[in-house]
Amino acid sequence: MKTILCAFDFSKQSENALITSWTISRIFNWELNVVYFISPKVYGLSTPEVEKNEKEKKLMNFLNEHKIDAKVHIKISSNHFPYEIIEMAKQLNSSLISIGRSSYDVEDANFIGSNALSLKNISEIPILFGTRKPKISFKNILITINEKSYSFEPLIFTVEMAKLTDAKLHLLNVIESPYNVPIEEAKLNENLKNYNFKDIDWHLKIIVSEEVSKGILEYANNNEIDLIIMSRRKSLNILERLFYSSTTQRVLRGALIPVLLF
Repeated sequence: MKTILCAFDFSKQSENALITSWTISRIFNWELNVVYFISPKVYGLSTPEVEKNEKEKKLMNFLNEHKIDAKVHIKISSNHFPYEIIEMAKQLNSSLISIGRSSYDVEDANFIGSNALSLKNISEIPILFGTRKPKISFKNILITINEKSYSFEPLIFTVEMAKLTDAKLHLLNVIESPYNVPIEEAKLNENLKNYNFKDIDWHLKIIVSEEVSKGILEYANNNEIDLIIMSRRKSLNILERLFYSSTTQRVLRGALIPVLLF
């Protein structure tokens, strides 16, 4: 059985990631695993074992409150959190990792926490980021595509998800010049012939925006999108990814709804 691994830290956006992960796990009939890492450094009269028991009890209370069925893992971190998450995901045969975008819910500015950003940059496993709004159902799913072949990588998963949820599928291409719309539309329609859209409600939309990420976010906000799915550039090496301010990164920073990056 495939699994989802949710990296949990009790922040609001982490809670939202867990709730959305539970929704997706039921859609695909995947096993949900939740891991909480405690620091090896404890203070006062506490011990790692006491801390572990307290966090496990608190996490179980949250799962019971939201009627979430998941396997719980409480581990002592070695302070290499992103790599520990990836290693655990591989051990569990996880098809998806989920995490809150940030441990802090700041109303006047969106930003990405260091752990979430590191996972985005180094993980080969798709990552679901929880933001301000958890999702318990999906009626409108947005996938961004362009002329690059890697942008189509999430499409098979996305089509399957649309079928299982009876959601409307929005295929969106954002370009900077209105003169390129006919050319882009012809190219994309040719590529889309390779995919089976039978029995789902879908449409291709090409819009013009000075900034691609801004166009994606505006479309999502104006069309009641429940989930944004995008593909990361795979051609960058690890060092380049750490410093490359990508469109996916800007979308993730500004999104109010969950973002799934392949």
